[in-house]
Amino acid sequence: MLERRAAPLREQAVEEIRASIVRGELAPGSRITEKSIELRLGVSRTVVREALRQLESERLIRIHPGVGPMVTELTADEARQLYEVRAALEAAAARLAASNADEAGIRALREAFGRIPEQAPRSLDELLTIKGEFYDALIAASRNPIIGEQLANVQARISQLRAVTLSAPDRQTAMRAELGAVVDAIARGDADAAYALSVAHVMAASAIALDHLENRTEAFA
Repeated sequence: MLERRAAPLREQAVEEIRASIVRGELAPGSRITEKSIELRLGVSRTVVREALRQLESERLIRIHPGVGPMVTELTADEARQLYEVRAALEAAAARLAASNADEAGIRALREAFGRIPEQAPRSLDELLTIKGEFYDALIAASRNPIIGEQLANVQARISQLRAVTLSAPDRQTAMRAELGAVVDAIARGDADAAYALSVAHVMAASAIALDHLENRTEAFA
């Protein structure tokens, strides 16, 4: 019984801490104190430690001996590699969706895309939720849930950069246009175009993220 109750609490703690990292409330390189998480979430130290271990396995945080958990600070090279993997996975899902999706899958994908606003909403959480629903529909249309599992892991590791890419000037409009082109290619069954357009979409986000990281490095040089 205790284990059943602890699991949802751990998952809640993981989601709350992860969301704080994505929103930038816990900045890259910042230290996380177990006590502050306990007080904020109203959970036990055991639950906090389990949540931190899970986030460490996702490489969102690193636990340093004698210092404790700290938010992982990605290097430009690590970010580049992660975006390359994300591009390969998203593009593979889009190619498969173009080949495998039935009418219901395409309809669900268009509906999920339709919920992406043309202008950035006030809440980053809201936008991330909407984009998450879009990717869920894409993976469902691809009929390859393993790609979805791998993509979720990569997305988690670059989550601290999503606030940067999504808040860039005019990015919302460009992002929506890019994903709209991917959806259109999938709907007409053009697997090669769906693949290429997906790669272009991720690389556009990558360019923003890498520019941010490089500027940050220069500022501290």
